[in-house]
Amino acid sequence: MPKVAIIGAGASGIFCAMLLLSFGIPIVLYEKNKTLGKKLLATGNGRCNIHNQHTNSKHYQTSSFTPKEIQSILQTCSFGTFAKTCQKLGIALEICEDGRVYPQSNSAKSVLEVFGDILKDSKNFTMVLETEVLELCQTQGGFLLKSAQGQEKYSCVVLACGSEATPKLGGSDKGLELAKNLGLEIVQTYPSLVSLNIESPLICALNGVKIKAKLTLKKANQTLAEVLGDVLFTDYGISGFGVLDISSYVRLEKDLTMILDFLPSFEERALENQLVNLAKTYPKRNLISLLSGFLNPKIAKAFAQNFHWNPKNTKQLKQLVFKLKNFELKNPTTKGFENAEVSGGGVSGEEINPKTMESKKYSNLYIVGEMLDVVGNRGGHNLAFAFSSAWVCARAIRAKCLQ
Repeated sequence: MPKVAIIGAGASGIFCAMLLLSFGIPIVLYEKNKTLGKKLLATGNGRCNIHNQHTNSKHYQTSSFTPKEIQSILQTCSFGTFAKTCQKLGIALEICEDGRVYPQSNSAKSVLEVFGDILKDSKNFTMVLETEVLELCQTQGGFLLKSAQGQEKYSCVVLACGSEATPKLGGSDKGLELAKNLGLEIVQTYPSLVSLNIESPLICALNGVKIKAKLTLKKANQTLAEVLGDVLFTDYGISGFGVLDISSYVRLEKDLTMILDFLPSFEERALENQLVNLAKTYPKRNLISLLSGFLNPKIAKAFAQNFHWNPKNTKQLKQLVFKLKNFELKNPTTKGFENAEVSGGGVSGEEINPKTMESKKYSNLYIVGEMLDVVGNRGGHNLAFAFSSAWVCARAIRAKCLQ
């Protein structure tokens, strides 16, 4: 029976370890933090958005995997398969109307406790905490893992080190460094599911205001993405669920324009007519008063202070409505990895056999989860990919053991 090392005790590493142990394969799980699953505890604001019933390849961004390859990985461990596994483990699930899946306990800690107990109850499991693997070298018949505590040889290695997103929870690029030192191609990483920096006096003046808005991301005349969702204005730019959703498409792009629609529930022409009629009916009302019937007072004040108008000038009102529906935010950029929920980029799909998650260059080296150049949308899709890639990997390792 091969001696398997898994480097990284995040979602994909833990799940892969549980599966391999269920096949009777001995595992040594390395984790540089004091505890396992530190980032898993923070998912879903502690509720653990563990999966999504509607997960498919369209919910992911990548520059090196094909949609067919991603779909193949996801289908190998579909939501139905994952749900049956959770039932077997004793984790009851709750499916929301939008397809998001949470544990019935609404607690990430409860999920981690179940996972941890299953690992600890196995006689074939060894946990090595507070140990960072500094070097990974191929040797005859396997791999040599070097750490500050010494070195150990393994016949099979699974890299499940995660990404540099959220370093306060243990995120780092150490796994990608191990892969890079082995000569694997790395697609440049970028923060994803993250707030955006915006240089705009008007936006900064709205600090603390939260609205439902439509966001359209463009490069030149090409629309990259459109999102309808919550937007929270901050002193540095914009945040909120809608912003997190569209941030994956900002990536490392330059010369982008974000179009912000402050009133997505109004058609432009209808809004024009209402404001024109109000201005005629109440000629003494100022612009703040007119706009406050449609907008948060802070937004109404900001627009009124930045827009000179004559109540009798219908053309000016139309120009104002156009701005409310098409407010341009130039050159949005993502906040750093310290604020990101996940990371895009990673080990290129060109390096991986998607049917096994095995390296094409190194036999018995597998890479799973967020280390790969695959990043999912918000709503459980990233955990879904972590579990699916771990499932594919574990089954491939078991198949080799049976040969």
